[in-house]
Amino acid sequence: MSNSPEHAWSPAATVADLRLPPTFVAEHVIRILSYQGALTPVEIARAMHVQDAIALELVEALRSAGVVQLDAGQANFDRLGRIRLSEAGHARVAVARQRTWYAGPLPVSLGDFARRTDDLAPPVPAADAFRSELEALDIEPGVADAIGQSISAAATIAIDGVAIDEQPAVAAALGRSLAGTVTLPYALFAAGAVIRLFDPQHHHPIEDRQRSDGDLDILRSSRDATQWATVARPAVALTGGILASDVVPAYDEDARFYVAPSPLTAIGGLLSVTDAASNPRALIDLARLWLIPGRHHTGIVLLRSGERIEVPWRTATALIGVAPDALPEAARRAIIYAVDIGPLAGEALVRFLARRLDVAAFSARVIDELASRLDGHGLSNRTAAAAACTYLRDRAAYEDDTFAPSDTVLDEALQFARRSCPGPAIGGALRAA
Repeated sequence: MSNSPEHAWSPAATVADLRLPPTFVAEHVIRILSYQGALTPVEIARAMHVQDAIALELVEALRSAGVVQLDAGQANFDRLGRIRLSEAGHARVAVARQRTWYAGPLPVSLGDFARRTDDLAPPVPAADAFRSELEALDIEPGVADAIGQSISAAATIAIDGVAIDEQPAVAAALGRSLAGTVTLPYALFAAGAVIRLFDPQHHHPIEDRQRSDGDLDILRSSRDATQWATVARPAVALTGGILASDVVPAYDEDARFYVAPSPLTAIGGLLSVTDAASNPRALIDLARLWLIPGRHHTGIVLLRSGERIEVPWRTATALIGVAPDALPEAARRAIIYAVDIGPLAGEALVRFLARRLDVAAFSARVIDELASRLDGHGLSNRTAAAAACTYLRDRAAYEDDTFAPSDTVLDEALQFARRSCPGPAIGGALRAA
């Protein structure tokens, strides 16, 4: 997540460099051996995503304490010698699991997380790709640039005037336009708890170098083995509003660790919420814990123990399908920019209709006539146009071969559109909320 040169940060080389409680780190090795059986120190290093030297240091300390021993048939206690839990080590497994059953890449300390992400760069949309993505949705370049400005500022933007059926497509287009990478820890250790941050659904690792055949050898760990992953900037989209469970970490009762909430998963990238005003109470929690603190590049993680953890956080947030005036007070205060993409005119309106109406049932002439009628009745906006298309598609599906888009049918579509959108959209430009 840092823009600093690579030499400004390097992986931990000793156990002390980890800045984690020694007991927690030792118990992590015990959990790994209890799950996987006998391993070499190098294999343990791979499992923990740390340097070989750290695993050797840990194994030596555990051997001295009688917790591990050489596996049967092993002659030397070195980086290639397989070790396993001793009888005393097996007795400690239950204790090691009291805190957590987590045995993935070793978590980083909250302090290391903060130190490495102090200069977290904001997400950057690739301008040409961004305009192209939104142009495909009939969003004009000027409005696209306005939205891109807010994303580049890692700000919170309210995007109004989006038809309900296209809100997921708008969120996806915003996410696809992000450029660059972000570096994040696989997991975080804070307040005595493990929080798994890496989510393979949203985090797609970027290989910094081409792997050689030697890198695939389990006995050779990479020089850059690290508890951090460099991934494409994440884009997390929540559809149908936000839930209370989306803004706080979920706790796995069986595995005894937390899973990062959606805002933290989106760190360094984009968080989109469609139908954003549908759950005001959860939206207030999102604003209180993430959006408002986010102006100072921090977010708040609430644990079930009552601990309130402040974490580095800088993420662009798009609340889609809502005007700032429709939001509760806390959410309104979180909005930095607002843009109404609802108005459609001329060819943009025709293209919008053509994408939604089957050309087999609706000729170009009919689509042009519908566009003209919408415009003439003050309904040339995305919500009204989408409603008219819905009416016509439903009517065509019901009547099947007998369907004909007559003047009467088009008038009925306009009436349906008017009921769905009482007033025409206004605006169309970025403004400070």
